[in-house]
Amino acid sequence: MEITRVEARHVARSMWGNFWQQQKSVRGPNPMSQFPQRGNGWSWYTWPQGIVVVRVTLTDGTTGIGYAEDGIGAATTMLNEHLGRIATGLDARATEQIWEQLYRSSIVHGRKGAAIEAISAIDIAIWDALGKTLGQPVYQLLGGYHGKTVRAYASKVQPDDDLSEVRRMARDYTERGYTGVKANWPYGPADGRRGVLANLRYIEAIRDEIGDDIELMSDAYMGWDRAFATDMLRGVAEFDLRWVEEPLIPDDVEGHAALRHLGLVPIATGEHEFTRYGFQHLIDAGAADVLQPDVHRVGGITELRRVCQMASGASIDVIPHVYSAATLHVVLSQPNCTWTALSRRTRRHQRPPRIPHRTRHWPAHQRQSHARTRRLGHRRGETHDTGIEMTVT
Repeated sequence: MEITRVEARHVARSMWGNFWQQQKSVRGPNPMSQFPQRGNGWSWYTWPQGIVVVRVTLTDGTTGIGYAEDGIGAATTMLNEHLGRIATGLDARATEQIWEQLYRSSIVHGRKGAAIEAISAIDIAIWDALGKTLGQPVYQLLGGYHGKTVRAYASKVQPDDDLSEVRRMARDYTERGYTGVKANWPYGPADGRRGVLANLRYIEAIRDEIGDDIELMSDAYMGWDRAFATDMLRGVAEFDLRWVEEPLIPDDVEGHAALRHLGLVPIATGEHEFTRYGFQHLIDAGAADVLQPDVHRVGGITELRRVCQMASGASIDVIPHVYSAATLHVVLSQPNCTWTALSRRTRRHQRPPRIPHRTRHWPAHQRQSHARTRRLGHRRGETHDTGIEMTVT
């Protein structure tokens, strides 16, 4: 079951679909908030939207597909010029060895960022191919279904000056059956004390609308500093939040730990962290109540499983970032994963980016399909099909 070929293509489309169109102009804190804004929302500072799509081929002709974010084609180049040849010739069943070779061979230019996203894409493709050739869904290969109900929270309620519109968004999610709702914060340190008070009115409106039986999460998207975050945690403690997500930039691990040790509101982070080594630092520092690795960033399915097991040993919940088929297979197999996130406002959830016409010569039956859902918000998952292609009903 040798890997005979690795192909990577850059596709100039967002892996976030319509969600990116909402986010690129949204108001709210972000890592660049401390600088003068030169455009709307996130659109003025983020890299172009794009993905790398990877196809691996095994000796029996089976193919697998994986993908990751790749705005400027860096991951695509790394795969085609370097990492693809490292994986070629290896036994696809030796996922741990393959991952180690990919990681160690890229240390001089990797360890985080685009190199690990490239590894994520190829790792997902390998697992997809394994499931197909073995005739098993990937969650079975990862240990089997853990038997727990997997809940989906709706991500996200967006800031709006009109609190009645904010209430409407929150109410719409709960009416669809979601038992958890996450909201983006509208204000950060540049807004001072007025921003703190406006944030509190915002979250109070959401809590009042959804009631006490719905879990309420929040996301600061790396846009606060320690002082502002401390004021916010003191103010929101009464609203019984499930967590405050990424209050600080990811590298301020000690800052996250300090906020967590206040004991006011649970702290979630990890969306922008890479590999088990990064998550070991978070665990050792006591920096998070909830870890949020992204399968398309952390290093793929192989590394996400490792992070889940590390967190289990520390009694930490893992609620992976991003809804995707690869994410769901891990969530279904790891007992400390009991939530998943859905990011679209519409009832029809995001499908994976399609390969543009100029590269669509890959046979249709070899493309990875996204999970389809029906009211996943509070149902037990039943999966069908092999590889990473699956249906959740």
